[in-house]
Amino acid sequence: MLMAPMAMMAQPQHQKHQKMNPEQRAVLQAKTLRLHLDLTSAQEEKVKTLLVEQMEAKKSHRENAKAENLSGYERKLHQLDQKLAFKAAMKNILTEAQYENWNQIQTHKKRMAFHRSKKRNGKNKDVKNQRHKNQRQPSNRG
Repeated sequence: MLMAPMAMMAQPQHQKHQKMNPEQRAVLQAKTLRLHLDLTSAQEEKVKTLLVEQMEAKKSHRENAKAENLSGYERKLHQLDQKLAFKAAMKNILTEAQYENWNQIQTHKKRMAFHRSKKRNGKNKDVKNQRHKNQRQPSNRG
């Protein structure tokens, strides 16, 4: 009985993940794309620069949207404009085959994110439904 708490204490504590800055995230994403799409080093640099610009633009727009109290419609419109611009820039950087492969990767990411969210929401709904059922059951208090 006394061994279990001791074993838990002996395990190293996990460090909290530090947030990466936009440059670091861009480098990692560009390297990943270089592996998946077989990019040249020049293409990788262009993609990295594009990613840094995109991340910084998102951050500044998010801050401006809060300050200016933009509506959901305006935020979504800006987001879609940025996605279209990013897609056009990627098309200019990549070859036709790389661009097709990149599009397939993006589609797969969207599909997986959708399934993860459905799975997460489904679990939450099951928990909520179970709680709701437990609250509705009449008690047998004679």
